[in-house]
Amino acid sequence: MFRLHLFTALLLCSSSAPNRWSDSQLQSVGDVNSLEEKLFQLQRKLQLSQDGDDPCAFSSAAKNGSDAGLKMFDASGKPGSNLLALEGAGVWQWLGDYDECQAIGQEMAHYCMFQGAYGAILPQYTLPVLKKLVFVPGLRWGLCVPRQCTAKALSAKVVATIKEVIYFNSSLVETVCEPSDVQFSSFAIVVIVLCCIIGFLVLLATVFEYSQDCVKNILCQLKPMEETNCQKSTKSREDSTLLPSDSSSKQKQSSGLCLELLLSFSLVQNVPKLLDTARSAKNISCLHGIRTLSMMWVILGHCYFWFEVFQNVANIEAAYDHIHQFAFQPIANAFFSVDSFFFLSGLLVTYLSLQQMERSANCLFWIKFYVHRFWRLTPTYAVALLIYWQLMPYFVDGPLWMGMYDNKQCDHYWWTNLLYINNFYPKYSDMCMGWSWFLAADTQMYVLSPIVIIPAFFLGLSGLIPLVCLLIAVLITIAVIVSVKEFPANIILSGFCCCQNLLHVRFELNLFVACSGPATQTLDYENMVYIRFYTRAAPYLVGMAVGYYLAKRDQLRQKLFRVWTVGGWLLAAGLGVTIVYGLYDYNNGHHYSQGASSLYLTFSSCLWGVCLAWVVYACTSGSGGIINNILSWSGWFPLSRLTYSAYLLHPVVLFVYVGSMRQTVYVDNFHMAFMFVAITGISYASAAILSLCVEYPMAAIEKAVLKRIQF
Repeated sequence: MFRLHLFTALLLCSSSAPNRWSDSQLQSVGDVNSLEEKLFQLQRKLQLSQDGDDPCAFSSAAKNGSDAGLKMFDASGKPGSNLLALEGAGVWQWLGDYDECQAIGQEMAHYCMFQGAYGAILPQYTLPVLKKLVFVPGLRWGLCVPRQCTAKALSAKVVATIKEVIYFNSSLVETVCEPSDVQFSSFAIVVIVLCCIIGFLVLLATVFEYSQDCVKNILCQLKPMEETNCQKSTKSREDSTLLPSDSSSKQKQSSGLCLELLLSFSLVQNVPKLLDTARSAKNISCLHGIRTLSMMWVILGHCYFWFEVFQNVANIEAAYDHIHQFAFQPIANAFFSVDSFFFLSGLLVTYLSLQQMERSANCLFWIKFYVHRFWRLTPTYAVALLIYWQLMPYFVDGPLWMGMYDNKQCDHYWWTNLLYINNFYPKYSDMCMGWSWFLAADTQMYVLSPIVIIPAFFLGLSGLIPLVCLLIAVLITIAVIVSVKEFPANIILSGFCCCQNLLHVRFELNLFVACSGPATQTLDYENMVYIRFYTRAAPYLVGMAVGYYLAKRDQLRQKLFRVWTVGGWLLAAGLGVTIVYGLYDYNNGHHYSQGASSLYLTFSSCLWGVCLAWVVYACTSGSGGIINNILSWSGWFPLSRLTYSAYLLHPVVLFVYVGSMRQTVYVDNFHMAFMFVAITGISYASAAILSLCVEYPMAAIEKAVLKRIQF
């Protein structure tokens, strides 16, 4: 305790005579000093026990002159600074040195992470400076202990010692110890073998086609042939990824089905498709920009979300204060990026289906409609699921990783993902790949989309009546739920960032599961509104209306006067700004009435779809100006084609990055900007590999097979 008393003396002596400490300030310093003494007493009592029968005592590792006990003490976490900056919004985190503990040797020691949730009633300090510490949400303590010390024994010892030294009302505790020997499971080995097989097919197909092209070029030089036989077709990938085009590259006469299936994995074919930036009359170029920017918006929001949910932030109070900044509102409301994807899905499925139905609208078309959807999504989805479920646990280790990731949800509920029902069962907190709820909701909307598409095709504008009725029903459903449950306007943020009554964070659930107030409401909102297709369908339906217009625009197009164009842009911009920045005052304490909150939650997603509808309309009708030039930039095309794989893999990248950290970090906007660029780059690089090895080959296989069975 000498250093504490020395620090206090230096602090008091540093004040000049004209600015002496007041009595209350002196008492506050004494209280802080007393608190730190209590915490160091807690550490000494726990770690320096001389009980020979205690398997967790460091003395048990100090026999025969070994310095292992000293190294364990040095590697264990210790109380540090920033004790007063929690304000009920974070946890005390003493992580220690994970790598130093590892260096002692697995036969001697192992690293354990104690995570406790408390209604922490400290000694009854009465001064304002410490009143905030009457409640401390929890403690995360990294301890290097002897190998024979089990998680259960350590947990019991820590809880008992905490109660004895500092009066904590223990609520929930969890101790996770690093396993002694990490070995690949049988299932993980199967997944590795599967990945190797896919990689071998890609290599074999690429070498085969490249050598075939080399031979062909040599023959063309030695013996002139017809130009059509010496040129390789490099037809670009279709812009639409929801329905295939009937036109496809001609099959080589000498190629059989097996050879064509093999060449589907060839990088010689797939890389040019990915990188192609050519425009065609059928493509709606502005959609590439909207899709890519929306994906980057998702990644940016998740960068902040990952740090604050897993609370590996040293300045947690400052991190939560971001929500009060005006410039932070687009990140705080990054949830609307999901509505952008619903809008795009509704637009594309309607636009492409109506075009195809002009050529063929029989029963086979609808079989193809559903088969294509399942085949287009599922193989890539399954590979990403296997990587997350079976391989990610072996990617990295660290003090935060042990408590951050648990694949028990996937062990039990992986099948719900592949059936696209995981947004209904299990509940959100038990979902495997928590971000995959979007695929389930989007697929369910796709399955039901013929309810709108068929009447629109046969009845024209009057056939859109079902769409209008469905939109009204969706809005009424949202309004009823949010009004009855009295959800606040910033319901998700109030649970994740502003919960002042948080009791515990269960990292294996990635959610708050034992908290009251706003966080409990957040869980209810997510399970009742956020992940259900029937409450997220408003922007999808708006997109379907735009898709109908684009398919019939030759019949419906009417030239707008310039004044209407300007008015449309002003209205769309005003709506967009209001939706994204509309909760700024609310997030700064000026709460709205329940009626106003219900209106916002009911109409915000729908109106966001309306904003995008105007953007697409203006860009396709020649009124887009510089906005159309930006969104239709050819540089977006390759990134747009990687969106699906980037969506699946970017959370895996975030898990690995955050889980590999050895200490908490100080988060500010500059740090997050660098992190966003890095995570985005790695995510898209990973997406390119997944797309070229799985997504593109599966699309080529689909075309080859359907062609031969005359779909």
